[in-house]
Amino acid sequence: MPYCPNCKIEFEESVKNCSDCGTELIDSLPKEFFLDEDNLALLTICTQMYEAEFIKANLESADINAFILSKQDRNYPFLGTIKIFVKKEDENSARDYLENINNQSPSTDEE
Repeated sequence: MPYCPNCKIEFEESVKNCSDCGTELIDSLPKEFFLDEDNLALLTICTQMYEAEFIKANLESADINAFILSKQDRNYPFLGTIKIFVKKEDENSARDYLENINNQSPSTDEE
């Protein structure tokens, strides 16, 4: 099955270009596109992509690599889930970092 190297979507054999980005499809994705699931830990599950991107950006600002796995239907984004994974050795640091963010009270300019 052909794949889009940009979107990482699998297509039917008869398709030659990605319907989302227009890129020419390739026969298979390189090995670096696949996550090593044995070394990853599920950190959290989101319902919105912006929420997952926000969490990922915060983690990466703390030098913790995060990976997003979306199982949402592009046509029906309210269906499915978005999972955020981190390396197992970073799991405790990632959980502590997110907990600290969630426990911080928002600052106001009035203070």
